[in-house]
Amino acid sequence: MDQADSCHLQGQDVVSWWFKARKGHILLPLALVVFAVALFAVQDTTVLLPSITGSPRVALSLFVPVPLLALLMAMLESRLPAAEVSGTRPITRMDNALVIAVMGAAVLCSAVIAALQGTAAATTGGRNAVFLTGLMLLGRAWAGSAAVMFPVGWLVTVAVVGFRGNIPRPWTVIALPADSTFAAAASLAAFAIGLAAQIRSSRKTA
Repeated sequence: MDQADSCHLQGQDVVSWWFKARKGHILLPLALVVFAVALFAVQDTTVLLPSITGSPRVALSLFVPVPLLALLMAMLESRLPAAEVSGTRPITRMDNALVIAVMGAAVLCSAVIAALQGTAAATTGGRNAVFLTGLMLLGRAWAGSAAVMFPVGWLVTVAVVGFRGNIPRPWTVIALPADSTFAAAASLAAFAIGLAAQIRSSRKTA
């Protein structure tokens, strides 16, 4: 076996070790199944919620990304700190790749479900997951695993003060319609900032 083959096998071993440490073989399929089933189940259902600015009808799909984000955080926090401090292991890049892959799958699931239901509303599930993941990763750089509550806090804020009547305010992002260019751009921006923050948080050993 030459040096190139040896390096290739070592790379495979690192990826396998990392994926098992993150419990990806269990949590990853569970996260995507829960997300897809919940998004399909809620469809266009709305609920009446109390608000400072009235009683808006809020789409249940806004809350669908929460279990997905909780399981994603569980994967990122399933780590072997002593082993991961080694600079020879590309842990940060692999963690970012995991996050991107999960969000890509979520967006794809949303598009498929929207096509099956014949409505674009389901596509907001993937878009909102991308935005809320950005918030969670940004918070994780400072708050650790407790940052899983950042998206929940954003959802509560949106429900309480994010509507004027039944019209969502632009800053809410997640409550905007599926065809909102601003919401799509804001989601991508938040996600990019979150990934940048992930570079810092992935190197923490506790």
